[in-house]
Amino acid sequence: MKSERVEIELYPYEIEALKANRMISDMCGQYLKSAKRRGDCVVLDISIHEANDLAGWVAAEANHAKSAEESDLLNSACDAIEVNI
Repeated sequence: MKSERVEIELYPYEIEALKANRMISDMCGQYLKSAKRRGDCVVLDISIHEANDLAGWVAAEANHAKSAEESDLLNSACDAIEVNI
């Protein structure tokens, strides 16, 4: 059975925030490797299961961010992920 795939559009600064966060990078780095530039956005092509996993880690890290700026960036990325799942 093949898992349904989704395309997640993120702004470049959002994908950089995900990559810069050690926990997200460690736990979901393989998902971030699918990132491809498309116009002004970066697109992740991942399964729904992977998108749910990524959204959970991003939400958790946004709640434990070291600064308001990091929290805002991660929350923005989380919103972009969740709108597609």
